[in-house]
Amino acid sequence: MWAKEEVSNRYDFTPPLTRFDVRFQYQNSPPSDNDSGYITTLRIDKPFRLGNAWSLVTRLDLPFFVTDAMSTDNPNGNYEFGLGDVLVQGLFINTLTQRFAWGFGTQLIFPTATQDQMGSGKYQVLPNAVFRLTIPEITKGSWFALLGRYDVSFAGYEDRAEKKEIQLAPTFNISLPQSWFVALYPSSDIRYNLGEQRPGDTGRLFVPFDFMVGKMLSPSIIGSVEVSFPIINEYQVYDFKIEGRIGFFF
Repeated sequence: MWAKEEVSNRYDFTPPLTRFDVRFQYQNSPPSDNDSGYITTLRIDKPFRLGNAWSLVTRLDLPFFVTDAMSTDNPNGNYEFGLGDVLVQGLFINTLTQRFAWGFGTQLIFPTATQDQMGSGKYQVLPNAVFRLTIPEITKGSWFALLGRYDVSFAGYEDRAEKKEIQLAPTFNISLPQSWFVALYPSSDIRYNLGEQRPGDTGRLFVPFDFMVGKMLSPSIIGSVEVSFPIINEYQVYDFKIEGRIGFFF
């Protein structure tokens, strides 16, 4: 076993680390009966130290879909495989103290999906801001972070819906003995729709119950499982989501 003071679940964004994740997600989406998505995402994070407690953290996501969602490319609702929309991110992180850090940056999503049902068909820009507060009074390695994003679409295919959406992740992480941890709201899945109301929606708010259980398997490998389901489902995002992750740190 490695030294106790070196143990971190690595989902805290400070200090930034080079990491490679493989994420396997099943998502059941409304409103059709053809709504199952199996998504394998390859994610790489690469930080660059800038000095004076600043870092630039870059990210690339490559999602691959197996889904029976119906679209103009899949009118019969068959299971199809293809690439989804590629995401890139640049996030500036300022670690002010060991207890407090904050950051800001932008994500860009490109309409690279090989079939309509695997992406939005639009370019998306997501400016975001985040802060993190460690809470060693609970347990060593525990922390709270608040992430906020504004997801807005532009350009792309004219026949695809525009998107204007606030996304929030009030993440509360508790470290447990033997390198286990639990986290509430690890994903930015609290959503508020600022755009036009879509067919089937009854309002603008989506709030899930979102939790994660994970374990540091070694100083450089982490495994976790996240489960989410709606509490408030006025603005339909998904009916159920489960994601397994394996991460490697360098």
